[in-house]
Amino acid sequence: MRNVRAMSGWLKLLALVRCVPQRLEWLRRICLAPIALIMLLNAPIAGAQVPIRVRMQGQPNPVQIGTLTWNVGNNNTGQDEWMEARFAFIGNWGAILDPIYDFRWFQIINEDTSPNRPRWDHDGNPNTPPIQPPLPYVDPPRGGWVGDPADNSPYYEDDGGFGGPFDFNNWHNEGVDSRFEDAPSTDAGEHVLFKTFLVAVRHGSNTITPGQQEFVKLAGFSWRLDGRQIGNNLVQDITKLGQINPAREKEKIQQALANSGFGGWGTIQLDNYTFVPEPASLLALAVGLAGLLTRRRPKRSC
Repeated sequence: MRNVRAMSGWLKLLALVRCVPQRLEWLRRICLAPIALIMLLNAPIAGAQVPIRVRMQGQPNPVQIGTLTWNVGNNNTGQDEWMEARFAFIGNWGAILDPIYDFRWFQIINEDTSPNRPRWDHDGNPNTPPIQPPLPYVDPPRGGWVGDPADNSPYYEDDGGFGGPFDFNNWHNEGVDSRFEDAPSTDAGEHVLFKTFLVAVRHGSNTITPGQQEFVKLAGFSWRLDGRQIGNNLVQDITKLGQINPAREKEKIQQALANSGFGGWGTIQLDNYTFVPEPASLLALAVGLAGLLTRRRPKRSC
């Protein structure tokens, strides 16, 4: 009996020894999974493209009206880089929607480690020293930065007629696309985290709802600026981090608006807004769809 028990014990020990490699492999995978996930979330995105789908009056399901792409300009050249983005309509949606809506850009800064952040003349009083707005903040804030003025709208580009290189008219092709470009700078060893959003307002009114200060958030992406000292040169290095969900950024956006002189502004979630084309545009769209269905209908054989 003792020998049987001893043999049974040895068998159990042998089985346990055989399981050790499997258990170690399982433990290794469990430990490395969070590390792999962190690396994946922080890895730069090689190519970035997002379809823009919206609720449309007369359509049972959201429809794609265009595509948002973003890239790093001057990437991997050892020289200063910049961020660029483009929203391009697909099909006839530019002709249908662009006369009614303006597709613009809205940007906030979540992190900025530089002590030499830009300063903001927050009250317009020349006797009051400019301040650095608390994080997060809209870029640019109301009225713009000291030495780099802007208008009193929260969008990245200025309104048509304001003038300057970032006049809205210089970054918009009616019925075709809207473009964005930013070439920021920071100190060596510092970084800035940006979140850029494609938004929509009524054409020429700077708001989506008459009498209200608000806009619809369509899509967004994040990117990071690092100041890198390479030899005797300070190089502005940009990494694009990927798509973000604007609905999850509502609280952060409201904080940024309040910190930047836009306390009376609000945003509308994409799922809570229905785009309404002009009746003539809807009729043309319906006729076009009917013609497409007619062409696709198979012929009956006699």
